[in-house]
Amino acid sequence: MTPPGSRNPRGVGLRSAIKWVLLLLTGAFIAWALHGQWADMRASARDIRVAWRWIMAASVIVLAVYAMLIQSWRLLLRDWGGELAFLPAVRIWTIANLGRWLPGKVWSVGALSVLAAREGVSGTAAAGAAVLGTLLNIGAGFAVAVISGADRLDSVYEGFRIAALTATAVFVAGALALPVILPPVLRWFALKRGMPVASRQLTSTTLWGATAMNVVSWLGYGVAFAAFARGVTPQITGEPALFIAAYAASYLIGFLAIFSPGGLGVREAALGVILVGLGASGQGDAVILGVTSRLWLTVLEVLPGLVCLLILPASQRAVLRGTK
Repeated sequence: MTPPGSRNPRGVGLRSAIKWVLLLLTGAFIAWALHGQWADMRASARDIRVAWRWIMAASVIVLAVYAMLIQSWRLLLRDWGGELAFLPAVRIWTIANLGRWLPGKVWSVGALSVLAAREGVSGTAAAGAAVLGTLLNIGAGFAVAVISGADRLDSVYEGFRIAALTATAVFVAGALALPVILPPVLRWFALKRGMPVASRQLTSTTLWGATAMNVVSWLGYGVAFAAFARGVTPQITGEPALFIAAYAASYLIGFLAIFSPGGLGVREAALGVILVGLGASGQGDAVILGVTSRLWLTVLEVLPGLVCLLILPASQRAVLRGTK
């Protein structure tokens, strides 16, 4: 019998094996997709002329979006009684963000909780604010994707527009009702998990403010993606709303594919389908944009976290290894 609170080695091994199988299947899918589109990619690659000024502008916008998301997390955390200065919040958020590249995407929450506790902030409150922020971000992303691409979604999949608009209406109604719905849900969750019930409740202003900041962040991501596309594949044309919808939808599809680190392969495949379906590009150009934007965003996601991780005291890095 496995002692209470300990892990079952057989169960851990099975979960690890499943993750590796899913990763191998993802890799095989990427290889198959690229092989089938290799000729189109080679033809499109001949016309590539990188405009670095557009890529630099896109990078600045993405970093500004990161700052906004960090501030949104700080707002949620503050209402739960956790005051955290901006620079420590940047360090914690960027290091925890490295967890996106681990299958399951759970390590990021654990790392964030540990690092926040080291700053004298409740790890439970920090993790709760992060989870809530992620849920708000996902909902806002779907809403932005739908609203910005509503008039063309049926060209990707018939009937998608009506379903997506319905989902958006549900999100808007849910966001407005958050101050009423959230307190009993959080209380139920805390009691079920044997956690202390929060002594303070999130205010309506904070909830709606965090939701608005997440909506703006998706718009920023889309504008940055449009600028990047201009710098790498100017032959892909369209209004900013198209790039916002394509980026948000493909990113969320990749994020929800929990078996794939960082949504690798899944996001690029979805982006290609959406861009081609919306008539914004040919298959070869879409694949090139998907691959190059992946490399670009990976650098912007990983580099800040690695820098902060390297300057972290060795004792704190050792503690983080235990959160995986």
